[in-house]
Amino acid sequence: MTGTVVHVTTLEQWKSVLDVWFEQGHKWYSGDKEYLEQYFRNGDRYLLLDDDNNILKPTPGQRDYIEYSEFMAQQKEDEKMTTIYEVSQSVFDELQRIKAHEGTSLIGAIVANAKFIKSIEIGNKAILRCLADDPAIEFKVKEQLYRLYLVDVLGQRNYFTISNATALPDRTVVKEKAFVETLEEIKKWQTPAWEIEEVEIQ
Repeated sequence: MTGTVVHVTTLEQWKSVLDVWFEQGHKWYSGDKEYLEQYFRNGDRYLLLDDDNNILKPTPGQRDYIEYSEFMAQQKEDEKMTTIYEVSQSVFDELQRIKAHEGTSLIGAIVANAKFIKSIEIGNKAILRCLADDPAIEFKVKEQLYRLYLVDVLGQRNYFTISNATALPDRTVVKEKAFVETLEEIKKWQTPAWEIEEVEIQ
């Protein structure tokens, strides 16, 4: 298997690489478009985009890789670099209100809303660049995602998932491992046994 392998050293770099690939339409092999931070926290420092445009975790040392800085430089050269951050509708609306800074200066609006800005997990630098109309930074509203669940005979909620090992449908009691997708895609997997629920947008 060939493809592009990127070596990262920080969680921010991990997210940046995934931001680029998600924006280009790529997904994890399971179909997720999530950061899956648990992989990074468990020691994974490599991300692979294979020839089928699936994002995978490669086995370190089994293939050539590029460093994060080289990857980002390539993106700029290819003019594919657009940093887009997805936020909830309420956060997006509040940022637009601050950006409009009616009745005050932009600096005044930022200072007055400093606590709110710091509470957003994206990072202050990106938010301030967006508020200052930096064309390289864009915020958009997260698309509403869904998952499937059923309640077993013990009354426990089971979530629909796709096994990483076999790529076959399966179920799990761990909500974070559930198959998460748009409503249109989720409906393709729904049968009478499964109910649809919204995924909470952070």
